Amino acid sequence: MKPGSVEESSQVRGKVSRMSRAPKRARKTPDDDGADRLSDLPEGILCHILTFLDTKYAVATCVLSTRWKDLFLSLPNIVLDDSLTRKRRNKKVLLEFAKFGLKQIMLRDVPHINKFGLRCNFNFKDHAIQTLVCAAIWRNVKEVDICVGKRVVTGILPPEVFTSRTLVVLKLRGRVKLDIPEFVSLPKLKVILLGDFILASDDSMRRLFRGCKLLEDLSMSKCNFWLVDVLDLSTPLLRKLSFNYPCSIVETKLVIDTPNLEFFEYRGHTAKFNLVKKLKSLARAEIYFVTAPKLKNSFVEDHRENVSEFINKLCGVKSLYLSIDSLEAMYPGCFSLYVFETLTALELVGAFNLQILPSILESAPQLEVLIIPISWLIYHDARGEAPYSLPETVPVCLAKHLRNIKFKYFRALESVFQLVKYFLQNGKVMERMIFSGLGPWDSDLSLSARKKISMFPRCSETCEIMVALPERTVEVVDVPTEALQRGLTAAEKVYGGDKGSDKEWHLRVTRDV
Repeated sequence: MKPGSVEESSQVRGKVSRMSRAPKRARKTPDDDGADRLSDLPEGILCHILTFLDTKYAVATCVLSTRWKDLFLSLPNIVLDDSLTRKRRNKKVLLEFAKFGLKQIMLRDVPHINKFGLRCNFNFKDHAIQTLVCAAIWRNVKEVDICVGKRVVTGILPPEVFTSRTLVVLKLRGRVKLDIPEFVSLPKLKVILLGDFILASDDSMRRLFRGCKLLEDLSMSKCNFWLVDVLDLSTPLLRKLSFNYPCSIVETKLVIDTPNLEFFEYRGHTAKFNLVKKLKSLARAEIYFVTAPKLKNSFVEDHRENVSEFINKLCGVKSLYLSIDSLEAMYPGCFSLYVFETLTALELVGAFNLQILPSILESAPQLEVLIIPISWLIYHDARGEAPYSLPETVPVCLAKHLRNIKFKYFRALESVFQLVKYFLQNGKVMERMIFSGLGPWDSDLSLSARKKISMFPRCSETCEIMVALPERTVEVVDVPTEALQRGLTAAEKVYGGDKGSDKEWHLRVTRDV
């Protein structure tokens, strides 16, 4: 092969090409000298990083270097989860796990433990749980959070829990039979969360409340009250009460005397309520009734009176989330009997019956925000025409106060269009009307439907119409039909985040000039 020949040039180019594809050795820069910069961070920052780890993994960091050896002992939180031992689940492993947890509690180099959390998904012995909780109480713990498995357990709370002078938060979830002792003294306890527990007797909650003078937040979810005839949840300083009892076997009478209550959530059957006083301080209530269709007629009649009295005690609420379908089934026309003088925000859920809408508007003269579900269960005839008549006299709220309306699960029915037209024509102070569908390509919110809505006359010159879809929002502000037909030529995109992220992005349609 002659020098300078075509073959030699080809070989040279091949070598150069292979050399260019070969990985290059990175040059070491002053910032890449192999130093352990993470360990050089201040101890406070390192401890903050460790708080995001489960206790088992936080302890494992002690092998990284001498700087990390005893760092985990300064952490104020201890969270133990026995699911980490699921691959080697036997009595010996569970015993070692309990010893490990006890050691962590006793060796912590802090004046008090902020939080002790325990997750028991397997056959963890009751006395082992009791020992761990007792040790945490001895170390002046502020929050105890225990979650046990599906099996029924008793005696996991030692007597020391009910006489702790430092406990602020108590969370107990699982099929635990809760038997409150006669003497309870929890001077700093403010939050109680009970889930799936079994209440032992009528006096249990009374004894607990007598010893919790500062209790502000009480949550009871899916609990068992088979052994309780009267459940008394009366405590003077309580500000937040959440009660979730979906069981349809109605036997327990619910007594509530909480004059300072600000938030009330009730999800359950229409029980025998006894709200001793009107909840004058109530800012928000979320009421979702669960009805039992197989109940006898006489039983239903009795509970209609309970519902009536219950709603009457909520008339001072400012924001209300209400399942209108079950309430309507239990007590038809009840809205016409009440006046919610202070109600400014109302969200209705369930199969909404438009026949009850006039009564709703009349019952809330100060209403400013209204959310209406337009589902497939809405009442209309075969042609989509409404079998109801909208009030000729404009309700006070619509004429003076109603500023925002949202139609959820919008359906392109003539009855719904007439309802939208009614609100736009009579809403004198209306600022925004929002429509949301079932999905990003919902045909009920098609271009023709949006165009039809935009052509309705509006009493308020500042009213904006918005179509909200998952991951995006299209806001229509008085758009001429010509602009829509030309493909929204005057559109202005305003991004609130990257496409595909959890943040919304907005497409504002302005007047075509």
